[in-house]
This record gives sequence, structure tokens and C-alpha cells, in this order.
Amino acid sequence: MQPGGTPPREPAEFTRILAFTDGVFAIAITLLVLSIEVPAGLTGRELTDYLLDSWPQVFAYFLSFAVIGNFWVAHHRFFEMLHGFDGRLVALNLAYLSLLVLVPFPTELLGDYTDRTDAVVLYAAVVGTTALLGWLMVRYTLRRGHVRADARKAVAASGSLLPPLVFYASIPVAFVSPLAAKLVWLGLLVEARPRRR
Repeated sequence: MQPGGTPPREPAEFTRILAFTDGVFAIAITLLVLSIEVPAGLTGRELTDYLLDSWPQVFAYFLSFAVIGNFWVAHHRFFEMLHGFDGRLVALNLAYLSLLVLVPFPTELLGDYTDRTDAVVLYAAVVGTTALLGWLMVRYTLRRGHVRADARKAVAASGSLLPPLVFYASIPVAFVSPLAAKLVWLGLLVEARPRRR
């Protein structure tokens, strides 16, 4: 038994959890680019106009790629520091992944309706709740003793409420200015880069 009465993780079971998780991340990122559609049969001038007008879709794609990439790096480093898991942690991870793979949907809305408050609010709600579930996983593993003793400080430091709070705080901002809400998110991506161990 590991400290705190937690059974050690079985390598095969843990590998399956990580493989499934990585697969969901890969699918989510792949779906992002599929939301960028190019109409068929455009003439030279029409294609130029389309490319100039499609910057909101490209912005939404790169924003969500950065968000999902940050989530993946943080999740990967977090799971490296675990020595055990239980059914509740698996359930939390599945809830987290269910929202993560939903990110391409509000991303497409954000690209198509970049100046609409409802598109910005939905994006902030989905990403903020995903980040909140990530924080809850960190707190749960610390409380249940699933984290290696030598990694507890690093895991505790990695679990920040700042990302979900910022995305949730941007929701009322979006009712005043959708652009201002998006600028809030960009500031968070710069500030909250994953830390090296």
C-alpha cells in the first residue's frame, strides 16, 4: 500500500487511462481544424476576399489550440506525479475530457460569430468549466493521497483557480464588449504558461 492507504497504480490500467486521455486530446485538436471550411468554386477575387474575411476562424483555431495544448501539458505533468488512482478520479477525468472534446463546438461559433456576446459567453463557460474540473482533479488527488510524496508540493502549486476564474469573469465583460472578453483570455494564456518541474 502507498501512503494514505492508496493502492499502487497498476501499470497496464494506468497506461490505458493515459492512452485514452491522449486520444481524446488528439481528437479535440483535430476537430478544431475541421471547423475551418473553404467554399468550393471561388474565383481569384472571391478567394482573396474569403481569406481576408476568415481571420476570426483562424484566430479561434489558434486560441483553442493554445488552450487545449496548455491543458494537455498540465494534465500530462500532473498524471506523471501520481502513484495511484481510484474510480472517482477516473470519473473526474472523464467529465474533464467530455468538456475538453466539446471545445471545438464553441470554437466554431466563436469563429463564425466573433462579435456575438452569446458565442463568447459559451466559449468562456466551456473552457472555464474544463479548467475548473482540472483544478478539482488536482485537489482530489492531494486529498486522497494519490500523489507521490516527493511531488506533493509541485502538484499543489500546479493547481490554480486563476484560469477558471478568469474565463468566468470574462462572461459579464462579454456583455459589454466581446472583444474585451477575448483580450482577457489572451492575457491569461501568456501569464499562465505551464511551469517546468
